[in-house]
Amino acid sequence: MELNNIKTYLAIGIVGLTVGVLYMAIQKDLPKTLTIFFITLYVVVALRFFLERRHYKKHKTILASTQFLILPFCIMLMGNYISPIAAAYEIFSIDIDLSGGSSIYSPFNLISISLIFPVIVLSLYFRNFYSGKWPAIAVNRKVRRGRKIPFLINTTYVAILLVGFFINWQIDFVGFIFVILYFIFIFRYFIIAFAMRSDQQAQVTSSRSASTTRRSKRSVSTRSRRPTASASSASKASRSSSAKIAPGIDVKATRSTTTKKTSKITTVSKKIFPIGTPKKEEMQCIICYMDFDKKDRRRIILCPHCRYPAHEDEFMSWFKTSRLCARCNQTISTRYVNNPKYRINIKLYIEKVIEKL
Repeated sequence: MELNNIKTYLAIGIVGLTVGVLYMAIQKDLPKTLTIFFITLYVVVALRFFLERRHYKKHKTILASTQFLILPFCIMLMGNYISPIAAAYEIFSIDIDLSGGSSIYSPFNLISISLIFPVIVLSLYFRNFYSGKWPAIAVNRKVRRGRKIPFLINTTYVAILLVGFFINWQIDFVGFIFVILYFIFIFRYFIIAFAMRSDQQAQVTSSRSASTTRRSKRSVSTRSRRPTASASSASKASRSSSAKIAPGIDVKATRSTTTKKTSKITTVSKKIFPIGTPKKEEMQCIICYMDFDKKDRRRIILCPHCRYPAHEDEFMSWFKTSRLCARCNQTISTRYVNNPKYRINIKLYIEKVIEKL
């Protein structure tokens, strides 16, 4: 059985759902049925997560994609709502009585132990986004820069957990730890960082004002000292003589280089340019989302439909798992893969296409 195949996930899901439904119909035991459903979801999502992670690490790409946030969160969300009522061995639990007869129940059982790994993964990923280690996130095969999207995703996760908590006053112990980590991240990377930036800006403005006052004092002192006529005539002569010496050579050199570059760009075939009006930040590999480097000796292959680029080795490995383009989702023929019509060196592609944008 091939692991990276949709039939594998469907087979595991169908078996788990069938066993759970039959157990519910025969035994009529809801906690054990929910436990079977959770185990099925955990196996499917964990298998998909590890296969995608292995694929991205193979191509030396950051794991900055929304699917690496959604997959662990699906496990954590379902486990958080199932662990208080599932048939799992309970290690300990926290009960806090509130006014009005209600109480807060936070268990830690076998399902909670299985939630430790998704919480660690999500915490590491969000920390990489907030700290600036990962400057962008991939959403639908498009790179989005900044920290707004990870912040909104993390806030949505915590909001869903807290809504369920305020409805039934039950929250898993590990899910509660994830909520605490969220507030720690917000306090550290947003509030403290904002305060430090404001202090730095205040220091910069004070240093600038001090430098301007010093310059004004110097200008006043120089104006009070009037130079003699001979010194002023000598300075004028030196200025005129230095202006006549050399700048013409540099101007001619820059003109010649620019004319050469423009002549090269105008002779480029239009077939290697992407269709539409792309931006410079979009001109990255459509599979690994990494910028092209002139020192890289690999070649790139363009999609025959949208003509967006991808590294040759990654394009070939992508075609083994999918026949669709990673950007435009159009079918790529096997004939084109065996003999690509649009294939070019990375250095030439940078010089001819990216520099023209």
